[in-house]
Amino acid sequence: MTAPLWGHKPPPVDDVTEHWTSKPSEISLRCNYWIARHHAGSWRSNRWLRREGYHAAAEHLGVWIWEYLHMIRPLIDGETTDVSECRTSNRG
Repeated sequence: MTAPLWGHKPPPVDDVTEHWTSKPSEISLRCNYWIARHHAGSWRSNRWLRREGYHAAAEHLGVWIWEYLHMIRPLIDGETTDVSECRTSNRG
């Protein structure tokens, strides 16, 4: 099977609350995945995700709470975020 442009969905983070108030040393692969999908135009949040609290939304997406609040939620709200920062992390 050919991988989509944004890659296959990586596993979720183990504990979404591990990085709640502090930025992780490296952005999770799952966060990079959702941002890449958003910028490729292949993912938009749905009404459920927008109305849920940040903890439930982070669990649903499989990212740390900090990533949801500071990187993904601004995309959902129509704001821009510096994607170059997250794409430099976790490259193998």
